[in-house]
Amino acid sequence: MTSRFTRRGFLAAGAGTIGALALAACGSGREGAQTGTAPTGAPVRGGTLVISDTQAVPSWQNQRLGTYSSGNLVFGVLVFLLYFDPVTKKLVPWVASEWSHNPANTEFTFRIRPGITFSDGTPLDAEIVRRNLERLARGDQARNITANPYLKPGFDHAELIADDTVKVVLTRPNQGFALRTSQLQNGIVAASTLELNVDDAGKPENVVSAGPFVFESQVPNQEVVLRRREGYNWAPQTSRNQGPAYLDKVVWRVLPEIGLRTGALQSGQVDIARGIQPIDEKALQRSGYQVLATRPTLGTSNFAAFRIGNPLVSDERVRKALQITINRDEMSRTALSANFPPAKSILNVDHPAFEDHSADLAYNPGRGRQLLDEAGWRAGADGVRVKDGKRLELTVPQDAQQAALGGAWEYIAQQWRQELGVVLNVRNDVTFANAAQTDPQVPVTVSRISVVSLAQQFGAPGNTALLVTDPELVAFRERELDAADDAALAQVQREEQKYLIDKALVIPTFEEAQVYGVSSKVNVEFNATTYPLFHTAWKAG
Repeated sequence: MTSRFTRRGFLAAGAGTIGALALAACGSGREGAQTGTAPTGAPVRGGTLVISDTQAVPSWQNQRLGTYSSGNLVFGVLVFLLYFDPVTKKLVPWVASEWSHNPANTEFTFRIRPGITFSDGTPLDAEIVRRNLERLARGDQARNITANPYLKPGFDHAELIADDTVKVVLTRPNQGFALRTSQLQNGIVAASTLELNVDDAGKPENVVSAGPFVFESQVPNQEVVLRRREGYNWAPQTSRNQGPAYLDKVVWRVLPEIGLRTGALQSGQVDIARGIQPIDEKALQRSGYQVLATRPTLGTSNFAAFRIGNPLVSDERVRKALQITINRDEMSRTALSANFPPAKSILNVDHPAFEDHSADLAYNPGRGRQLLDEAGWRAGADGVRVKDGKRLELTVPQDAQQAALGGAWEYIAQQWRQELGVVLNVRNDVTFANAAQTDPQVPVTVSRISVVSLAQQFGAPGNTALLVTDPELVAFRERELDAADDAALAQVQREEQKYLIDKALVIPTFEEAQVYGVSSKVNVEFNATTYPLFHTAWKAG
């Protein structure tokens, strides 16, 4: 097993590596990264995989999951009714061996696969699935557990219609209900976990599910150890491994310092490092490491959302000026890498509803200055725009879940200051970032999401993207729920993209990707939400 990682030990052994990496990367071009070579042949059984991630996971309770870090860690412990295959881009059986719905999308039926057991030995049967669905869709006020906003609309009840079959009955259509059961927040857990309040259900030792790994131990905020679940043989239908995991254990370590993650990989203290900086990609490739960029199949691009109730950005002309005064091609080429191409819409290019809005987002600083003039913002003595005695000065929070954000937004800040006379403070402060989610005094915030419902993020009551209720987006949300099929849903989302961009409610910046540095001895693949699949991963000797 790899020796225990310590920051002190790494700084002593590997700090010189970081400097060399940075210098090497700075001296290289920005052409597309090669992925390197993974081991081939028959998977090797045994061994411990060590992965570093950017943030701790404070709670494993379903509705408190959602970050990349939480998915990377917890996905391998859970099971889900269905699995969204990233290759075929279709739902496939997992806990449910088959499923169906009525034409109105108000009844969804799931037949439960026989022989599945939770890690405590209790059966995963139709009744426990019914109880899970009731909890997920309703929440539990007494236990302080909120309902899942994707399963909640129109949920009436879940009932057993046979010993092995559950039917969900809705009072209104919810076209994406089946797809939503595959999301991270909708893992199936045992009765012992369902009985706990939100805090106790979030403790990893209390999370009992039926995934290929089980929790073994932790050092809070530093390390979690997962061990293989013996006897696991109910993988998703399309998994290349239909038996137990190849690995004996997974050690998941928190390493928030962005520079240290690359050095930890090169010094052999971790096998996989998530959150590789663009500047480090080339150096890793030259050293023989795999650099793997994985994109969420149903995701958005990275974007900024405006809090349109804030007076600094309430004028559409101001928002449009900011939206079109970003040279995305140059930003991708100089501040990022080929793994982060310019955004062409609010949705990533491989999303089924993607439409190319490059022309609407084209770099046009002259038009941007004209729009600010029309909105009454004039350059002051120091060149910064002023109106009614207030400077046009914004602050944007950063997010440790995306390593490329810092460089991108520093580039944008410089461009806005030079071209528009707008000050943008880029604040890398976790406390501020968390508070900014619900603070209308923060006029712009950054995000990226795995999209099942685009309008849910912007049109749902209490949404944290815009912090206001826009009637058009509320109507889009209703239309998404009412969509008859995937094609109808995609059409609604195409219209939503246009609305969000035309009204300058969002600023798409660059295509979302999670970049992993991976040892040449590791074979690993990823799911549709970019989480590494520990169940199929293996290490060469």
